[in-house]
Amino acid sequence: MKLIKKTVSNIPFDLHDSRIVKMEVNDGNLTLHLDQVYEYHKDSEKFYPAKLTFTDIDLEECHALVFDKGMGNGAFSGVRYNLQEYFEKYPDAEFEIITDTYNMTTTVMEGYIYRDGQEAVAGIISLWTLGEVIADF
Repeated sequence: MKLIKKTVSNIPFDLHDSRIVKMEVNDGNLTLHLDQVYEYHKDSEKFYPAKLTFTDIDLEECHALVFDKGMGNGAFSGVRYNLQEYFEKYPDAEFEIITDTYNMTTTVMEGYIYRDGQEAVAGIISLWTLGEVIADF
């Protein structure tokens, strides 16, 4: 058997440089409120505020890694939080998405965590869902 993974997407939007400004859980769904997402069409770039909703989320399998500094080479340390702990510890933080990857059940976003009056630190958010990812622009 031979399988070929296709990397062509039917979604013209990119989350790079988008910031998650709010996260909320309601009825088993996780909604990420984004300041903007970018749409690329031919030679133009447009941006819109958006919401991403992950349906049928399993909060026990979701977590956030918060590092002690920004991204770079060399040694680092940090803390792994379940998503509820992350909400409690970082209620007003913004998470700038640098890279995002999706597979069958997991979405992983790497980026920077910003808090008022503090230096940005690197972070990774991993979400696990059997449901859909719904983008609302």
